[in-house]
Amino acid sequence: AFESVPQGSVSGPSPTLHHIHSYFKNSTTMRGAFLVLFTVLLRDVLAANDTLTDFLYTVAVVEYKPLRDTTLSEEDSVDLNAQEYIALLSTTQEDLELVLFPESTLGGSTAAATEVPLPFTEVICNSTDTTYKNYLKRFSCAAIDYNTTVVVNIIERENCTSNNATGFCPSSGIIYYNSDVAFNSSGGVIGRYHKWNLFGEYGKSPPAEVELVSITTKNNNTFGMFTCFDILFAQPPLNLTRDLGLKNILFPTMWFSELPFLTALQTQQMWAQENDVNFLSAGANNPQIGSGGTGIYVGKDGPLVQELIGGTGGSSIIVRSVPRPEVENNPYRNVTPIEEDTDSIALDMDSLYLITDPSIGEYTSLVLDTNRTTVVEEVCNGDNIRLCCEFNITISVNETVANTSGNQYTYHLTAFDGIRSYSGVRDGGIESCGVLACLNDSITSCGHRFSNYSEIVWPITFESITITADFTTDENRIQFPNSLLASIRPVSPQYTEWSREVYDNVTRRSISLTRAQNRLLTFGIFGRDFSRDGELNPPGGKSVRLEHFTTAFLVCTGGIFIANFF
Repeated sequence: AFESVPQGSVSGPSPTLHHIHSYFKNSTTMRGAFLVLFTVLLRDVLAANDTLTDFLYTVAVVEYKPLRDTTLSEEDSVDLNAQEYIALLSTTQEDLELVLFPESTLGGSTAAATEVPLPFTEVICNSTDTTYKNYLKRFSCAAIDYNTTVVVNIIERENCTSNNATGFCPSSGIIYYNSDVAFNSSGGVIGRYHKWNLFGEYGKSPPAEVELVSITTKNNNTFGMFTCFDILFAQPPLNLTRDLGLKNILFPTMWFSELPFLTALQTQQMWAQENDVNFLSAGANNPQIGSGGTGIYVGKDGPLVQELIGGTGGSSIIVRSVPRPEVENNPYRNVTPIEEDTDSIALDMDSLYLITDPSIGEYTSLVLDTNRTTVVEEVCNGDNIRLCCEFNITISVNETVANTSGNQYTYHLTAFDGIRSYSGVRDGGIESCGVLACLNDSITSCGHRFSNYSEIVWPITFESITITADFTTDENRIQFPNSLLASIRPVSPQYTEWSREVYDNVTRRSISLTRAQNRLLTFGIFGRDFSRDGELNPPGGKSVRLEHFTTAFLVCTGGIFIANFF
């Protein structure tokens, strides 16, 4: 089923005419007293209508579960899903700056791969050129029809020769890429990004060099882009923010959620918060294999919206007006924390398959003593490099709930400083501290959930948590604020404090919980040390190529799972 989610969630001095009308239409008291106010507001809105784009841009992000029809050819199947993409877009009424679709939900096979025009060379809507597949032409036409930038993820094919620019050419003479393609409102390709950090995507190649792609949309908003697995590495994400100073990021993804630190929305929020950027994500949805997660985030202020469709899965398009980050003291940058029924969402998340950090057994842990209301402890881990995490925790225990039948989580205070594997695809250096919900006293039970949410009881309330650790000051290191509730949503940044102090070569990071929580799965600091990552060896080397286009898009996948989507 399609769900169209209306815009909202940011407030400012000049609400839209629709919002003002809705308020008065639904008001049952003092209607006459507000008549003068309504007139004044109406005047202000009409006067400001032509300047709202100076403060806001309106975008759509899509969570999408692919349609499956085994009677169709691979190319026809891709075309069917392309039509469904456009059907979702047709449900929106807003003047969109951009619509972002997920990674790898059109199709997972190279059989339907298409060539892509070079940016700014031609418009392929209604083209008779068979070089380009019909589904790609549909997106060119959709961008024109809806006067917006359309960003899609596809499998791109490129003819090559032994003396091409990369110095790499398979015996087939064809290279396949995981590609994000952006069409502007005139239907032309204005940007392409070839995914750099592939995740088990056998048969596809990274580009010859890292691509730093930025694109500018119709109202002069500039976006950088990267795809899924890229988010866990320095290149290209931190090149875009640190080196180019970009403040709007597009992130198409097929994410496979992992406990305790790397579920989809948890990862998106931590990255947006630490880098203080507007972050737009579009997630492929299939909860039975652990995929899903879509959101729009306003940097340190947190999410305007987050969605991960559970149950049997589904598709939705979410529209929001987003404050422009380059506007100093933007009056519309007023994000209200999302208030949701954690238990009802958590019940729906029972169907979401979650993997576990394979290095969990290497963590150092201390079981939280629930007989104490205040717990102050230090937990350390590591050999040559040693990380010590300081915990200061205040809890309360509901003894009535504690004495009822039901599954109860055991909380561990943990530290880890080492190297982990990402599903055997790459290794990564990790520096983490956390309060983790575990099934029992064993550290190997951490990163797992009880299978039936309705049978869980929650006697422990965390009144406050402060976790502090010192990290080496190094451009190869970054730390993120990390949290997760039973709903598989993170705690709002507005209910936490996240600080950084630098003393010569030491960076002290501290995260605090400022609002009591009693459905906590994870709370801590997730750090990366890129200097300890395993090597990525693309054809042609590792130099950086800088590109600027005028529009935007993103992607990530695990090739071993793609077949399960279709």
